[in-house]
Amino acid sequence: MKNRYLHKWFSAAVLLFVIALPLSFLCADVVKEKTPKLKNYSPYPAPGTGYVTDNARLLSKEQEEKIEKWLWQTESKTGVEIAVVTIYSIKDYKGTDNSSIESFATGLFNKYGIGNLKKNDGILLLVAVKDRKARIELGKHYGHSRDADSNHIMQKVIIPRFKENAYAAGVTDGVEEIIGEFAGLRLRFHWEFIAIPVAIVILILIAISLFKSGKRGWGWVVIGAIFILVLLLIHLIVAVTRHLPSTSSDKWSSGGFGGGFGGGSSGGGGATGSW
Repeated sequence: MKNRYLHKWFSAAVLLFVIALPLSFLCADVVKEKTPKLKNYSPYPAPGTGYVTDNARLLSKEQEEKIEKWLWQTESKTGVEIAVVTIYSIKDYKGTDNSSIESFATGLFNKYGIGNLKKNDGILLLVAVKDRKARIELGKHYGHSRDADSNHIMQKVIIPRFKENAYAAGVTDGVEEIIGEFAGLRLRFHWEFIAIPVAIVILILIAISLFKSGKRGWGWVVIGAIFILVLLLIHLIVAVTRHLPSTSSDKWSSGGFGGGFGGGSSGGGGATGSW
């Protein structure tokens, strides 16, 4: 009797083993398929979970989050993908083309694959603090046609801040200018929204004076100018309202980019600055 029970238990154990073995392999395959393969960015620095990889710790958490949100909204609205990378020195990355910041930026851009693969309109802002150099690297779409625009942002916006050791301000203001220049988005109201209304008020006073003095012809000319300025102001307000990044975070969360880039490549265009 005892042997019979042992035989039954042994048979049941063998049956369970036979069933469980293939199931374990099947589950392992499913897990393997669902687990994404992490891309190896070596010998370049691996990107963060968002558009900003602040290895040099130039930004506070709030500053980085603000830039992340700007860049997420920029890509969502225009398709232009912009990445920001800060490092201490290009010499820290052995095995890369680190003979110059230009060659390093090109290699990093291509390794990440910044920008849409078909459009190749991605942009990289690279800052190497210890080397005291920065680089705006452009995708192949631009060629060298926007080098002057890149250089203007670098020399007039970014480098002056860096010379004052205001690195966070330089990165933030530089990103804002890059978005405005290359994606056409306005992040803040500018002088036009003060200058145009003031000009309209002045012209109205001039028109009233002309009509009172009997110079009706010139008065109508001024009214025509007022009409044009009003249309221009309405156009600017509509454009800014449509493109201004919202303060709502309903559709955005920090790290939503996930380190994934579009597969673009650099064309070698851009601008370099030092301080």
